[in-house]
Amino acid sequence: MVFISTGSAIASSVGLTVNDYGLSLGNSRYNTGIRINAIDKHVGEVNGLNITLWSPGDNPNFIMNGLAVGLVAPAADEISGVAIGGIAAAGDRINGLAAGGLGVGADRIAGAAFGGLGVGADRIDGLAVGLLGVGADTIRGMAIGGLGAGGDKITGFSFGGLGVGGNEITGLTIGGLGVGAQTIKGLAIGGLGVGAEDITGVAIGGVGVGGKKIEWLTIAAGGIGGEYISGVTIAGVAIKGVELRGLKIAAYCHATERLNGVSIGGLNIAGELRGFQVGIINIARNNPWPFKALPLLNFHK
Repeated sequence: MVFISTGSAIASSVGLTVNDYGLSLGNSRYNTGIRINAIDKHVGEVNGLNITLWSPGDNPNFIMNGLAVGLVAPAADEISGVAIGGIAAAGDRINGLAAGGLGVGADRIAGAAFGGLGVGADRIDGLAVGLLGVGADTIRGMAIGGLGAGGDKITGFSFGGLGVGGNEITGLTIGGLGVGAQTIKGLAIGGLGVGAEDITGVAIGGVGVGGKKIEWLTIAAGGIGGEYISGVTIAGVAIKGVELRGLKIAAYCHATERLNGVSIGGLNIAGELRGFQVGIINIARNNPWPFKALPLLNFHK
């Protein structure tokens, strides 16, 4: 049966349909099957294949289930399935796979999103890959940005060709140049460095690592600095902190107030030593003379 709708310009279509099932050509509001239209506007629900040729109009209640293909950009309130856009793919909520020549944007993405330039959303659950970058308020899963990845809260694996930044980062994070956040928990690797107010886990910086509070394992070719540094800390050049706890290995190791543990290096300095210093020169300012500065070994219970 051929069904022809000749209503307003908002919804007019010609197709081979029975009760909105079949092939629809034009701006039908509802269809299950195959729907081909120039510009989607005020669409209700489409189940199956939807093909649009131009930039969509206003679709505040559009529910798309299946495969949405847009020469410019498929867009809907909610897309469940696959959305592919020559330029972009967009929706308030995207569930499934979305890919856009330039980018993918949504309030929430659950699944996988690939953007030629970037992917952006309020929340991403799953995999997001952007040639330039990935950004969201919350990212849970895997975020890969050619230049960078950023979010208020990132959980999972994140990689940025230049860097990764966020307020709270948890999981495995790799930045070509650096990783920076308010809080880092897990493993963070920065080509040049890693920096955060609070670092808990493993932090590796090509040049340095810095933070107010650093715990567990920290490694840097250059220097490591912070107010409180605990665990195993290894630096090629220097370690400096207000309070150092655990094992510290560097050419220059300086606890401005207190060292609780062991420091190994060429020059070891502690305002107050509770442990051992092993190196060429070892200075413990809380030791009595002549034990404040000793070669090879110094200690204080």
